[in-house]
Amino acid sequence: MNESRQQQILAGQSSIAQKVFTLVPIQAAWSNHEIHGAAITAKATGASPYAIRRALGELKEAGLIREPVGGKFQRDAASPKSTKDQAMTQVAKQTVVSIKKTEGALDVLAALSGEVVSLSDEFSKRMKALAGRIEEVALSVEAERESNSEAVGKLKQLQDLLKGITQ
Repeated sequence: MNESRQQQILAGQSSIAQKVFTLVPIQAAWSNHEIHGAAITAKATGASPYAIRRALGELKEAGLIREPVGGKFQRDAASPKSTKDQAMTQVAKQTVVSIKKTEGALDVLAALSGEVVSLSDEFSKRMKALAGRIEEVALSVEAERESNSEAVGKLKQLQDLLKGITQ
């Protein structure tokens, strides 16, 4: 997989999955626990091991990482951008330059087009940041729900014990 394709796929992933992807090693296969430890050490995220495991599953489904041994994850090195892609990018830049050289209404249209593109880029960045914040809150709600369910279980055990004592 080349770098640009990898970046496209990674952009569609959750913010935690993006952070976890950077921690998955290329040379060796690490377990969920090792990756979680690296995340805590690097202060990349404070997500639970469960959230890390889910992010690893998402990355694996997207084809960004692989699981060579059960429970151990590894990422493949991205191949550099092909010369064909680089040539296409240069042609596109030359086309944009030639559009700007024409005078009159085309200049105005090109300028407006540039403004729309920059506005859409800014909007995209803000939406991704907002989605990341929403995901972080959702994960904290999930962790809180899990701890509440454990507390409810303990409460039911206590109630059963008290009923047993009163009988």
